[in-house]
Amino acid sequence: MPNKRQYITSFSNPKVKWVASLKEKRHRDAENQFFIEGYREIQKIISQSSIPSRSPIPCFTVKINSLFISPECFLGENENKLIERANCPVYELPRKIFEKISYRDRPDGLIAIAEIPKSDFPWTNYPEIVTNPILIIEGVEKPGNLGTILRTAEGAGVGLVLITDPRIDLFNPNVVRASTGTLFTLPTYTSTIQDAIRELKTRGYHLYAVTPEGQTLYTSINLTEKSVLLFGSEQYGLTDEAKKGSDTTVFLPMYGEADSLNLAMSCGIVLYESIRQRKAT
Repeated sequence: MPNKRQYITSFSNPKVKWVASLKEKRHRDAENQFFIEGYREIQKIISQSSIPSRSPIPCFTVKINSLFISPECFLGENENKLIERANCPVYELPRKIFEKISYRDRPDGLIAIAEIPKSDFPWTNYPEIVTNPILIIEGVEKPGNLGTILRTAEGAGVGLVLITDPRIDLFNPNVVRASTGTLFTLPTYTSTIQDAIRELKTRGYHLYAVTPEGQTLYTSINLTEKSVLLFGSEQYGLTDEAKKGSDTTVFLPMYGEADSLNLAMSCGIVLYESIRQRKAT
């Protein structure tokens, strides 16, 4: 049976103000709700159960509580099918009101609101983690960078991403957008760097800290075995604790005047080196 739509025609409607407020972290925290915009992103949430996993670690489950739509902004012909699959209350808005609550310059007419899932990694549930490689991002500061890293990590077959001591909100709309929804299809959790180092070493992983002052060229390390790649924040890099807790420090060669690469690009280079090595064995 089709979802019954409720129509909103006023900018002053409380729901319009409420949805727009979720673009800010303090309101997301207060409401324990977050904001997912875009057809691809919402489709990945709705299709979570049908997407085959390459990792024994599940993604966190996201349940959509409500949808805000504007058919005037739709870009294709499949939006109504997606709306029906969401199986939740639907609020239809005219373009001008939808653009007010949208996070995008060119919205596609779909915004979902969902409860923020628990993101702390449950170490006790996984005495054995067999995925390879694992990616740790310590103290990341830029939501767009994190989203790009998640998109790249999924493409590179990473089995688990741990965001340690983040300086941003994992459910920032820019993270969701830049990841194109891979936040919901790649196991991504938060942890402290202390727990991550201790627990992964206990499980027999070799930890590689990627840092400009590293001692080993990134193509010279063995990424075919149980390995963890650690990357630090854009401004400060890895903490001393992360570098000292790692087994090997790794560098990417730099031949110009710049002393480092963009964080997301550095991750992509090393992750695809891991693919090259695994394909060669």
